[in-house]
Amino acid sequence: MPAKATHATLAGRDAVYDRRARQGSVPVEFHFDDGSTLDGALILTTAELERLYAQTSRLLDAHERSLGGIP
Repeated sequence: MPAKATHATLAGRDAVYDRRARQGSVPVEFHFDDGSTLDGALILTTAELERLYAQTSRLLDAHERSLGGIP
């Protein structure tokens, strides 16, 4: 039975934007239940980048609130 992916984390390289393709690429590392990993990329359209930005902004706001920094 093949190993199943459990999660992905950001890889150590910077994200890049391809102007011609109008998409961004975020390097990630996939982690599997057998302990192995595999390098990959999260490819996002402009609309998906905007959606991810909105979602991560909300996460950061929640984090700040949990620390008492923002009411």
